[in-house]
Amino acid sequence: MDYAKICKTLCSSFRKSFKNIGAKGVVIGISGGLDSAVSAAIVCKAIGRENVYGYYMPYETSSASSYDDALALANTFDFRLEIINITSVVEAFFLLSWGDVSRVRKGNAMSRIRMNILFDRSASIDGIVAGTTNRTELLLGYGTWYGDTASSINVLGDLYKKEVKEIAAHIGVPNSIITKAPSADLWPGQTDEKELGFPYSVIDEVLYNIEQLKLDKSELYNKFGKDTVDNILQRVVRNQFKRNLPIITKTGIVGRKKVDDKFFAKLFSI
Repeated sequence: MDYAKICKTLCSSFRKSFKNIGAKGVVIGISGGLDSAVSAAIVCKAIGRENVYGYYMPYETSSASSYDDALALANTFDFRLEIINITSVVEAFFLLSWGDVSRVRKGNAMSRIRMNILFDRSASIDGIVAGTTNRTELLLGYGTWYGDTASSINVLGDLYKKEVKEIAAHIGVPNSIITKAPSADLWPGQTDEKELGFPYSVIDEVLYNIEQLKLDKSELYNKFGKDTVDNILQRVVRNQFKRNLPIITKTGIVGRKKVDDKFFAKLFSI
């Protein structure tokens, strides 16, 4: 795969969308992980580092290495990086709750609070929020709805996780970020692959064989095993709602169809 060409196309596509929106800058959450690193690198190359505003938003349990990697990334690509500790905000939010709070609930709250901060910061500069969710995560629904999956322009949504890693090496992301275990860093010891139950290498191969090679179910079973295929397919199907705007219930009104943005754009240009 020609990753130099892919990087060039990503930059061109992002630049075009950014200009069409008419924004003045891009805000991006920097976690110290691979996806936000590659996204930030692409955005810097696409519109210039001076227009990029990075935010590292740790919680009290965030690892020190995440901060080190976020800082190394900002130094490598020379963009602004601000640190906003979200611990007090998360704790204040759960004062409104009752009983024990599960790790998943707290993780979702952390993700949505971070995104709330990013959208507020983007409004302050008349900018937009760059998304960092890759294709593998989008297909699996592995992300917080209206949290880390929310954005104005998604940079990596067309790339499987393994492809993001290849681009990271090509574009010059610090090696400490490339080699670390993928993690949302929501609690100590948390990793993506522990939660998913499979390594990304297996998940990506299954998804690639489904989407690109068009293998049928029996072929997939023979190649990867029934349990693996069924688990991944179930995740993709059950989480399809996360990949779309909210479902709009029907009224039965004659002629009332789904909003056609192309129609409005064409009319506007006349």
